[in-house]
Amino acid sequence: MTRSIAARRTLAAAALAPLLVAGLAACGDDDSGSQAKEKEPAAAAAVLTGLQKGDEVDPGDFVDTISDGVKASTTAHMTMKVGLGSMGEMSGEGDLDYTADPPELAMTMDLPMAGSTKTDMRYVDGVFYMSLGDLSGGKFWKLDPSDPDSPLGDMGSMLDQVDPMGTLEKLEPAIDTVTYAGDDDVDGQSLDHYELTVDPADLAKTMDLPDEAKSQLPDTITYDIWLDDEHRLSKMHMDLPVAGTESSIDVTASDWGKDVTIEAPPADEVTEMPDMGSMMPGGTVAG
Repeated sequence: MTRSIAARRTLAAAALAPLLVAGLAACGDDDSGSQAKEKEPAAAAAVLTGLQKGDEVDPGDFVDTISDGVKASTTAHMTMKVGLGSMGEMSGEGDLDYTADPPELAMTMDLPMAGSTKTDMRYVDGVFYMSLGDLSGGKFWKLDPSDPDSPLGDMGSMLDQVDPMGTLEKLEPAIDTVTYAGDDDVDGQSLDHYELTVDPADLAKTMDLPDEAKSQLPDTITYDIWLDDEHRLSKMHMDLPVAGTESSIDVTASDWGKDVTIEAPPADEVTEMPDMGSMMPGGTVAG
């Protein structure tokens, strides 16, 4: 790999860090072979009916039930907040379209730690389009994970799915327990609260994390997930140390089934990501 390509990949990964940190980019299809995959949707959903606080649910049944509800709802609006301690907070919102394969995404994000840069990201037909304002010359960089020479060429397995559901499905083999924590009022909506305990070693394996990331994982990881009355993911929260600081991650989903339009940017607004050497000292793209 040339130094130029390595530098471009570092910049691209940094710009996509909010998605990766928040777990919105999963690592491919789940081939765990769970027997729950063979169950009918109604049978899987039945295991979440009539639960009492403290009851445990089979992880495979839990993930299958949420997946069935999400896929039947076709689209969703998503918000995200990633707190990184003294490094600041990243926030964003956008839309997901589950009728596409892989699911498509249009999202804007605020990055205060990067001079309040507003990032506009699209994921359409398996290709990322990313605008960083002045840093990208007012255009969208085209980043194709399937191209080995792309800045994301060595990250393709991490970008096969770009949605919370994809992450949850990939996470399933690492889930030790799913416990019903009761009914909660969240922003005026009655939601079912579940606590998931995840084995860090299994998580590192299923997510194919690099050794440096493995060393930063805590002894235990807990996800809090809230589902609506149709067993759709409404909120996800987790705490996780990242880069030596305690991070908090919150994702919400709403407006299920609402009409959305997600398109790649017009051709005249798209350009290839330049070599780092063409980046001017002031932070804009030369030429």
